[in-house]
Amino acid sequence: MYATVDAAYRFLYANAELGKLCTQAVSALSADEAVRAALLCHLAAPSTPAQQLASASGTDLDAVRATYHHCRTSQLVSQLIGSSFYPHRLRCAFAAATVQEWQRVPDRPMRIQAREPVLSETVEIHPTRGTCNYRCAMCLWSDQKILTYATKQLDSAGLMTGSEWCRVLAELHDQGVRRLVVSGGGEALLNPQLPAIITLAADLGLQIHIYTTGFNIRPGTALFSALLRTNRIRLSIHSPEPATYDCIAGTRPRQQALMRVRRNLAAILAERGESLKVGIGFVIQSCNYQQLEMMVDFAEDAGADWLDLRKDEVEVTEGLSGDQVATVRDQLHRIRLRPPARTRIDIGDELVAIANGQTLDRTRSTECLARYFRPTIGAYGHLTPCDLKAEPRFSDTGFNLGSVKKSKIIDVVSASSGRRIPDECAQCMPSSRTGNLIVHKLLTDLQTGVGLDEQPFV
Repeated sequence: MYATVDAAYRFLYANAELGKLCTQAVSALSADEAVRAALLCHLAAPSTPAQQLASASGTDLDAVRATYHHCRTSQLVSQLIGSSFYPHRLRCAFAAATVQEWQRVPDRPMRIQAREPVLSETVEIHPTRGTCNYRCAMCLWSDQKILTYATKQLDSAGLMTGSEWCRVLAELHDQGVRRLVVSGGGEALLNPQLPAIITLAADLGLQIHIYTTGFNIRPGTALFSALLRTNRIRLSIHSPEPATYDCIAGTRPRQQALMRVRRNLAAILAERGESLKVGIGFVIQSCNYQQLEMMVDFAEDAGADWLDLRKDEVEVTEGLSGDQVATVRDQLHRIRLRPPARTRIDIGDELVAIANGQTLDRTRSTECLARYFRPTIGAYGHLTPCDLKAEPRFSDTGFNLGSVKKSKIIDVVSASSGRRIPDECAQCMPSSRTGNLIVHKLLTDLQTGVGLDEQPFV
């Protein structure tokens, strides 16, 4: 959180393009110094609770409420927070989605505060065989000799079967889950039972998001038909150049893996319906840091709906050198100034901060609340607070909330609802840090008397 208006100003004007947008956003408030100060502090740290924001900006709650109203109604503020130069764009988008979810289910925040059983509208599952045919160094999943499901004592109950996954899906649907994220735990598309799992999820009306290497998509198969019933598919393609791609993925040149994935991407795009969006994920690391613009050209040429550009978010690979960061920054500057094309370029908040020359926001909360916005069911049936703790690389039996192989998921949620989970993991996904701070802010504001309909997030 930025403790003073001056600090917030320095943060927002660290980048020239961001500074222009900020000037436009606050220009209508030039005659109201209190609201202008609160707006600057809010834009610099949007997860700050309203009462703390009033203190930081030297104002009061009335000025903060006026600031929030301006944010909800100002097109210039909307342009700022939706800009690729704003380092809290994804944070604000998550906040807006959370406000909408809680407005649909008005008793949810009260139940969270009372530590009653609460299941998020979004649940991640890992319906894999506990393996992957890739060996990406920066991947959360690891199936090496040390960091495995077996060495982390996660495999004792056996892998989830197709019928067990289908039972869990029905339970999730009955508990009001709306969105299913299929990701992690290896490569889900290697599971021969995945078509049946996806088909049931689609029949239940769940929104389905798939994260995959794309290598195992085979047109004309039951899996391919099932994938066409999903809502979002993101293929991990970390280089547009075959040799670099093989180096990152651990694939062999004779497999022609990149060419195969490119063909599979084209096949999905050719046969999809209007409800399916297809994108690409690209993680910046030491062997591809100079290929960002090439990757944008690749994604646009392929016809992808969007391209996610991300840094190595949990830093499992070595950090980039100063010269490499400068190269990344130069490319991002040019990418952000490009005219809009068919492919939307989505840059992660931490990467935006790096591109702007700003300090990364690594603020942590007092308690991890990730289980209230993206709990995860691992390949062996363990329910964990987040996707990181379901992976062998970062798992910890102390974070297992229970097994859905042995019990109904609502019973597992109920039994673990009173457990306080400290926000003190050495590694934490930026999305989890963001979610924790936003949920804490919204809960604190409700206690202060600032309602969901008064929040600035649209």
